Amino acid sequence: MGIVVSSLIAVIGFLGIFDLNSDYANTSVLPVIASEWVYLFLLLANLPNLFLLLWLQKHPQAAELEIWICFANLAVNAILSGFTLYSTQEGSGYFFELVLMMMVICVFPYYKAGHGLSLVALSLLMISAIILVNHVQVAWQDAYDLFLFYVIGQACIVLRRYWFRQSSWYNYILHQANGTLFVSSRTDKLTGLYNRLALREDFPNYGKQEVGVAMIDLDDFKRFNDNYGHAYGDLVLTRLGRYLQKDWMNEHLRCYRYGGDEILIIASGLEDGDFVKKIADFSS
Repeated sequence: MGIVVSSLIAVIGFLGIFDLNSDYANTSVLPVIASEWVYLFLLLANLPNLFLLLWLQKHPQAAELEIWICFANLAVNAILSGFTLYSTQEGSGYFFELVLMMMVICVFPYYKAGHGLSLVALSLLMISAIILVNHVQVAWQDAYDLFLFYVIGQACIVLRRYWFRQSSWYNYILHQANGTLFVSSRTDKLTGLYNRLALREDFPNYGKQEVGVAMIDLDDFKRFNDNYGHAYGDLVLTRLGRYLQKDWMNEHLRCYRYGGDEILIIASGLEDGDFVKKIADFSS
């Protein structure tokens, strides 16, 4: 959004310079500062910031720093919005370009508490000072409408901040829920190991590399269930799963519950012989 804001205000500067050089341009109402300088200030304030933000996209810095860079640029633009009064040509409205710039600034999705108000205040103070210093005669209706515009602009900033924070929170919750659901769908509830769905999803990756494969089958597992009940058999599988998770599963070893008491182990990225040695130690 910082890139969008700087781009739009830079476009206002380009179009303003183009307009001044057209055959339809009129003389400035306030020749104290040349209109060309007003638009040049807009370009000088926003083009370097635009290039900086584009650079930050490829070289991200701390989020706090990036927010401050955007806010500093917006503060400069809020001040320059008042200076657009000097670019007003005879026969046109005083505040059209100011309203355009402040609309762009108010679209920015996030301000810290009070920062949005400070931008609105900067623009209002600057335009009021220029009107008073240059003794500009502004119709009461125009002044009243301008004040209402600033009130509405501040309301938009508050609402945008609220909606941005709410949508960010909901997106975070949704991301967390999706991550939990993804992990849950790939995990065997009893053992905590990967399930056969996870094996099907991971299988294409194993086809691209050299792997080691082993199958663990518990001896006489049926006897546990027959003699002590299925709850005891589940306890055996649960403890086996905990042991494998603790001492086996890592970035090189993945354990899948393939069947009732069958555990499939797939190793990748290990040195030759390491997997065989680990399996031998486990069997002993």
